[in-house]
Amino acid sequence: MNVSVIIPTYNRGHVIGDAIASVLAQSFSDLEVLVVDDGSSDDTEQRVQAVRDDRVRYIRVPHAGVSAARNTGVGLARGALLSFLDSDDVWKPEKLVREVAFLSRHPTSGGVFDDADKYHGDIYVPSFIRQTQVFSRRFTWATDPEGVVLPQRDLVLCLLEEVPIVTIAFTLRRQAFQQTGGFNEAWTSFEDWEFFLRFARGHRVGYIPASLATIRMSADSLHLIDAKQGRSAMAQLLAEERRRLKGDPEAVAAATRGLARLSRRLAWYHEEAGHRGLAVLACLRGYRQTGDLGLVLCAAFNAMPYPLQRLVRSARGRTAPRSITASV
Repeated sequence: MNVSVIIPTYNRGHVIGDAIASVLAQSFSDLEVLVVDDGSSDDTEQRVQAVRDDRVRYIRVPHAGVSAARNTGVGLARGALLSFLDSDDVWKPEKLVREVAFLSRHPTSGGVFDDADKYHGDIYVPSFIRQTQVFSRRFTWATDPEGVVLPQRDLVLCLLEEVPIVTIAFTLRRQAFQQTGGFNEAWTSFEDWEFFLRFARGHRVGYIPASLATIRMSADSLHLIDAKQGRSAMAQLLAEERRRLKGDPEAVAAATRGLARLSRRLAWYHEEAGHRGLAVLACLRGYRQTGDLGLVLCAAFNAMPYPLQRLVRSARGRTAPRSITASV
């Protein structure tokens, strides 16, 4: 099965070469690389055009966001399988060969994902999956190095609480992507979570318990600069899911926990930006929606004087910003 690798990029000329090189270094070679330039104003085009490999294609489009860039790439792709890589991240050489082998062994699976490690400056996180609060506990049995097909309902329930799937560590069948409807172009961040929830409802998904990709966080990463809007949009979606799933108590409970977790993340975002009043409001709004008493404590913490907050932080033993280590 041939693979189309889609790399959306925007003003990342200084790192795009590393991303492309990590694809061309794959032990699986039946692939094409589509670099979709989302209206960059830097030297991205020159750097991509300098790559001497016929498998690499450069496509320039007007700036419309990462979701639109990915969908454009899919529309031009030729492969039976699709894989996505962000332009500031890289793959490990065996990623595609292991994913393609899994999908060959499991023809009823629509896609497969792996673990990833993560860098943010000097901070290194060896496993994205081990950070998760839900997936890492629900799927403790998923240890087969060749990968496993996850129970569909269990994964959907997990996705109502958190997103354990990283876009750069995911490969899927083109037909499954088309049936899902592609990425929602109205979402500028957290579009991956929204997509994976739709995808998992319609397709079985596999998991390979190995770190096969590397996330390289930077100050202009969308999950950081657009965190407020992305989390707010996802919180609204989970609130809608609760109403839609009211006849399914287990799913409603999962969506409620997910909504409470997003409320905390929003509060942390405001807290670390120095907006204590907004952090308190995020906690109290989340409490009204979910009844989670932990959000009352969150509000109380953000209402404390700074010296008392520092004492509490010291007692927590926190050594890194939560926005770096949190899974969502």
